[in-house]
Amino acid sequence: MSTAGAAPITMKEVLTLPSIGISPQFITFTNVTMESDKYICVRETAPQNSVVIVDMNMPNQPLRRPITADSALMNPNSRILALKAQLPGTTQDHLQIFNIEMKTKMKSYQMPEQIVFWKWITPKMLGLVTQSSCYHWSIEGDSEPVKMFERTANLASNQIINYRCDPSEKWLVLIGIAPGSPERQQLVKGNMQLFSVEQQRSQALEAHAAAFAQFKVPGNENPSTLISFATKTFNAGQITSKLHVIELGAQPGRPSFSKKQADLFFPPDFADDFPVAMQISHKFNLIYVITKLGLLFVYDLETAAAVYRNRISPDPIFLTSEASTLGGFYAINRRGQVLLATVNEATIVPFVSGQLNNLELAVNLAKRGNLPGAENLVVQRFQELFAQTKYKEAAELAAESPQGILRTPDTVAKFQSVPVQAGQTPPLLQYFGTLLTRGKLNAFESLELSRLVVNQNKKNLLENWLAEDKLECSEELGDLVKVGYTPDYLFLLQTILRTDPQGAVNFALMMSQMEGGCPVDYNTITDLFLQRNLIREATAFLLDVLKPNLPEHAFLQTKVLEINLVTFPNVADAILANGMFSHYDRPRIAQLCEKAGLYIRALQHYAELPDIKRVIVNTHAIEPQLFKCSTNSFLILLSSEDPEIHFKYIEAAAKTGQIKEVERVTRESNFYDAEKTKNFLMEAKLPDARPLINVCDRFGFVGDLTHYLYTNNMLRYIEGYVQKVNPGNAPLVVGQLLDDECPEDFIKGLILSVRSLLPVEPLVDECEKRNRLRLLTQFLEHLVSEGSQDVHVHNALAIKADPSRVMDYINRLDNFDGPAVGEVAVEAQLYEEAFAIFKKFNLNVQAVNVLLDNIRSIDRAVEFAFRVEEDAVWSQVAKAQLREGLVSDAIESFIRADDATQFHEVIRAAEEADVYHDLVKYLLMVRQKTKEPKVDSELIFAYAKIDRLGEIEEFILMPNVANLQLVGDRLYDDALYEAAKIIFAFISNWAKLACTLVKLKQFQGAVDAARKANSAKTWKEVCFACVDAEEFRLAQMCGLNIIVQVDDLEEVSEYYQNRGYFNELISLMESGLGLERAHMGIFTELGVLYARYRYEKLMEHIKLFSTRLNIPKLIRACDEQQHWKELTYLYIQYDEFDNAAATVMNHSPEAWDHMQFKDIVVKVANVELYYKAVHFYLQEHPDLINDLLNVLALRVDHTRVVDIMRKAGHLLLVKPYMVAVQSNNVSAVNEALNQIYVEEEDYDRLRESIDLHDNFDQIGLAQKIEKHELLEMRRVAAYIYKKAGRWKQSIALSKKDNLYKDAMETASQSGDRELAEELLVYFIEKVRFHSQGKKECFASCLFVCYDLIRPDVALELAWMNNMIDFAFPYLLQFVREYTGKVDELVKDKLEAQKEVKAKEQEEKDVIAQQNMYAQLLPLALPAPPMPGMGGPGMPGGFMPPQMGGMGMPPMQQFGMPPMGNY
Repeated sequence: MSTAGAAPITMKEVLTLPSIGISPQFITFTNVTMESDKYICVRETAPQNSVVIVDMNMPNQPLRRPITADSALMNPNSRILALKAQLPGTTQDHLQIFNIEMKTKMKSYQMPEQIVFWKWITPKMLGLVTQSSCYHWSIEGDSEPVKMFERTANLASNQIINYRCDPSEKWLVLIGIAPGSPERQQLVKGNMQLFSVEQQRSQALEAHAAAFAQFKVPGNENPSTLISFATKTFNAGQITSKLHVIELGAQPGRPSFSKKQADLFFPPDFADDFPVAMQISHKFNLIYVITKLGLLFVYDLETAAAVYRNRISPDPIFLTSEASTLGGFYAINRRGQVLLATVNEATIVPFVSGQLNNLELAVNLAKRGNLPGAENLVVQRFQELFAQTKYKEAAELAAESPQGILRTPDTVAKFQSVPVQAGQTPPLLQYFGTLLTRGKLNAFESLELSRLVVNQNKKNLLENWLAEDKLECSEELGDLVKVGYTPDYLFLLQTILRTDPQGAVNFALMMSQMEGGCPVDYNTITDLFLQRNLIREATAFLLDVLKPNLPEHAFLQTKVLEINLVTFPNVADAILANGMFSHYDRPRIAQLCEKAGLYIRALQHYAELPDIKRVIVNTHAIEPQLFKCSTNSFLILLSSEDPEIHFKYIEAAAKTGQIKEVERVTRESNFYDAEKTKNFLMEAKLPDARPLINVCDRFGFVGDLTHYLYTNNMLRYIEGYVQKVNPGNAPLVVGQLLDDECPEDFIKGLILSVRSLLPVEPLVDECEKRNRLRLLTQFLEHLVSEGSQDVHVHNALAIKADPSRVMDYINRLDNFDGPAVGEVAVEAQLYEEAFAIFKKFNLNVQAVNVLLDNIRSIDRAVEFAFRVEEDAVWSQVAKAQLREGLVSDAIESFIRADDATQFHEVIRAAEEADVYHDLVKYLLMVRQKTKEPKVDSELIFAYAKIDRLGEIEEFILMPNVANLQLVGDRLYDDALYEAAKIIFAFISNWAKLACTLVKLKQFQGAVDAARKANSAKTWKEVCFACVDAEEFRLAQMCGLNIIVQVDDLEEVSEYYQNRGYFNELISLMESGLGLERAHMGIFTELGVLYARYRYEKLMEHIKLFSTRLNIPKLIRACDEQQHWKELTYLYIQYDEFDNAAATVMNHSPEAWDHMQFKDIVVKVANVELYYKAVHFYLQEHPDLINDLLNVLALRVDHTRVVDIMRKAGHLLLVKPYMVAVQSNNVSAVNEALNQIYVEEEDYDRLRESIDLHDNFDQIGLAQKIEKHELLEMRRVAAYIYKKAGRWKQSIALSKKDNLYKDAMETASQSGDRELAEELLVYFIEKVRFHSQGKKECFASCLFVCYDLIRPDVALELAWMNNMIDFAFPYLLQFVREYTGKVDELVKDKLEAQKEVKAKEQEEKDVIAQQNMYAQLLPLALPAPPMPGMGGPGMPGGFMPPQMGGMGMPPMQQFGMPPMGNY
């Protein structure tokens, strides 16, 4: 398995933000937020303000919305977006919360303080941090932010990076960072404020990151709240990095979590790195600490034991979020990578147990996360606990074993085998008890536990466990329960009910038939069914057991009827119909029958009159035959005032043929429902219509009555009603008869039969509605002939009779209603008659309206107006003239009428007709009567249209109510610029005045006005106008006020460039550099312009202002314009060394500079660029390649460089480089240099290389050069063999070339006695077989190989070959050496004896001092001599050693003469 694959933490790149269109400049802590693993939110400010929402379920489909805000946060759970923006010119922030799915704004609030940090602390709560305090703002209701606490002093001037709350919202923590101490400023300081909501107290601590967690301490059923925080501090010259885990608000009297802490080990290269985030995996109880430079520390929450450390990102990490479902976390780095870290479930347990050797943690991790890899450890730990008789702990381990590896029959058997101690719970029961507290037992465990329970006669426990679903049922378990067991029938019935309701019915019926009676009460059984809403099953059971109809079953009879009347009334009706029960509660059942709509059953059961009266009204559900049962009961019911009672009585009487009773009740009763009764009587079609006449006449249903009587051919009832009952309703009857197309003769006869009793006006109205007035002519003339002065009669004849006789009636009759008759004449299109009527009654306005609206003669109307000279008449004429488009005439008429009411219409018409001279006269009249802004405004506009500018100036100086701003805008829109200029100057609207002056080509004045307006929009309009007019000096004055605004700079630049005014634009930007408000955009835009149009000034500009440029933008411009040298410089300034190097190599003619490139290439991040640079120099600058390689020597792979040069055939070219780096002892470099030295026959350098650098194929090189023509090369080969330990080959090669000294040295260094003696023999043979022998070599060899050659061999060879003289120096040396060794041994022995005696004397002195009292005792006698000590000769019996001692054999006589003194 690879190292990465075996790592306990897996890293995965989920997304890169640039790949979905996010610019790198927005991948920062202030622009990117990630509140949960669901959404990432990015705030962009270019090319336009927008917010990008990335759904992590579909990250490649980001949602981009044009939103301007300072910060945006997506809710952790739902599509709710929180926005924050600072109000311009204030320190206040405006907060808004939007529901993106509903597209609605949920809440908003204007915060009086500026918010420096905010975060969703829960899905329903936002945490707001200001410079002084922290607030919570709920998204529910209309609540405002609530202040929680004030920031402590240690967080003053800190950058807040996190704010969190625990799940109970009782603890809050605020994290900030600040610059480091003066002694080590580069190490950022972390500060933390911990606040208790309940205690309202804060504690200030040092920490860079913190997180809350819930942890369940053994023995405490309530989880404990923990806080973990990481610190890195600098104190007294020492850096201390710690991780702390402590409990908050420990529960009194309960087990608590003991405080833990651990070291954070930072590598030396990360000495100034610090934690920026902490996430806790609640799935695995692991703590993740993430640092700025991308280190990840993983710790166990319970023990704070270190689990893992690695670098997960080469770029700085600035944001993390918990991946709760996966037990890991997300991290975003500066490059825009979204990384996902998760636990490698297959390897973490083996890693902890193997690599960390933390077996306890490995087992806990496996149990906690149900992870593989700890099977052997768990089994081993179980056996250890069992061996230590810790059965409770062993039971708990088996119950919690990962993947249930210990939940086996072997484990049960192991607990069964343990002897049970008196007074103690059997271990097997302890095991089963532990399993029951944690869940359900498997089939084997259930069976074994049941056996124990049955044997101990504790069957109630078995019933409880079955009820709680703690046991897994099986056939074996069922067989066990049957044997010798009296069942709990109630429990069994409950169990069957859960799965088989019908089976439960059968079981209950079986119990009811058991001998000795049912073991469970019927009512209890019924309640069990009803508790599960099994109505039908309960009914079936009760109907079966209640068949005997016994009095003692009265309650159950009532119950079965009751439950069915409530749920299934039809079943209850059938039960009652069968008559199988007679002992139930009848009043109760009667009430339920009534509620269920079973009115017949209710009447059968009720005995009280009020109940019967209440039920009887439901005749729609009661059979009619029931009304014939007793008339007296209905008469009793009529004493009620209930409308329904009376209607039912009418209905019953009608259905039983009691017509007189129906007629009487309909005439006398005031309580029945008239509409309902009318409809019933019409449907009943009684032969006598009088009941219906009573109802319709009393309650206004005359039309319905007439229609019914006519359609049913009951004409005599119509005549009787009109003539005898109610003649006043005759018009209504006539109207209905006309609608029913009754013959006119019948209607005329009916009218004449009533004569003077008939009201004329309603009759005329009814006939007029139906256009049948001619029907009344005879009747009306008859009335006039009788001398009737009724106005209604006269009105009817004047208008509604024969049109040819109308004018005669007008002149002859005087007693009619002139206005009304005139209107009727108009409606009848008798316009001349109407005009005559209105003139007759001096109704001049109505008269002129007839001329205008009906006769349509404006000329006659004008003539009539001149005749009567009434303002109202002239007003009507003016309106008509206005409608006909006679605007000037209309204006004159309005002036005659002195009517100012229609000024809106007059103004609109005058403008359409372009009669502004007339309009001025009219408006002057109107101003005298009313003060309306519209009038004054239109008067100014009219003056402007007729070019009376002087009047405008005079008018605006006088009191007026004109809306001058709107007038000015209107004048401007209509190109009346001179007039607009007057208005805007008067109201000091400098912005509009500037625009107006631009239109008038008065550019200097426009610039002056724009300066007063001082708005970006005005400056732009004036500037662009000046550019178009080529007034570049004025344009520049305006432009300088525009380009200081970042958002407007680009628009100005594009405007100039689109019109080709490049030099003028550059001049403008150059002038802008000296402005006090000059910003980065100006410097950048000027650089872009230089890149496009003034290339020669680009480099100077970049070098002067590199710190004030938007380098990415200028990089794009230089890339587009192919300014490679400048592009390279910009890349260097932006620390984009990879791109800088690539640019130089791709465009070397313009961009390459050797010294610059050397500085660049050592800073690139992509190592492939090193080798690309080698290829580049090899092709274009081979003379400088060694210089390049020298600066890359610490970064490149020397083997790869050598391979590149070897393939290119230019290995010799980089010889200086290889010599410089050979100290690294790289095989490829060594072999390449050795090859070059061989080719150059430079044996000195070759030998030096071989001596200093041994990492090469030594044997291969030796074999290559052992046959070289140069002796020194062959000598080097022998030297290589010697270094490689191939002594024989080295010696043979040296002997071959007569290099005897080398051969001797090789033999000496080999340490091989045989090789040395063989070489000695070789020299003897040379002496023996060659006239010129090598006796000197023999002597030299004895000296060089002195330590290896045995003296006897050397002397024997010398004696036998007559070379004693040459061996004598060796012999002398040997004797001298061995003599010295003997002397040393003697000296050492004497010194040892002295030390022993001195020690003994010291001991004696000590004893003597300790026993001073011995002086009082007699002197001791001398001790007898010890055997072997003393004697003649040396004291102590010392005998000199014999020759041949010290391990050497005695010297033998070789017949040599005695040696003289030396």
